[in-house]
Amino acid sequence: MGARGPKKKLAEIARLEGNPGKRKIQESTVKASGAPFIPDYLDEDARACAEVILQSMPPELYTKADSGLIADYATAWSIKKQAVARLAAEGLTVTGSQGQDVKHPCINIISEMMRLNMAQGDRLGLDPKARQALQLKADEKPKSKFEGLIGASVSSDLSKH
Repeated sequence: MGARGPKKKLAEIARLEGNPGKRKIQESTVKASGAPFIPDYLDEDARACAEVILQSMPPELYTKADSGLIADYATAWSIKKQAVARLAAEGLTVTGSQGQDVKHPCINIISEMMRLNMAQGDRLGLDPKARQALQLKADEKPKSKFEGLIGASVSSDLSKH
């Protein structure tokens, strides 16, 4: 039987979302390293997709360990692209085994690849919400509107008198 309760968030995500309860954030003991790579087995479209991902995101965001997930995302994107092209050429319906019009099988393929890309894209930080969280980390926490009210400015005002 698995652990009870909600699954713990990664330390980076917990920091990005804030820690209102001030509970200790458990740090990860394993840090991935190495530059990501694009596997040789990917077709041309998938390779182009992977390159766009790697060039679009901040350097050092992905590591060698993320290469497989990036390749999976790119492969699903390539399959979806091929299915969309085939659907455009053949139409929304095909003739079934008994002569009736049925939904083109590419519609199911497109739908499944879109689901995969949405799930993988979220893990890779490719959707706007995930990028917003990454942006907070890059800029660090926004400065408080109260910052600077107490401290150096007070002592400099006192030295004038």
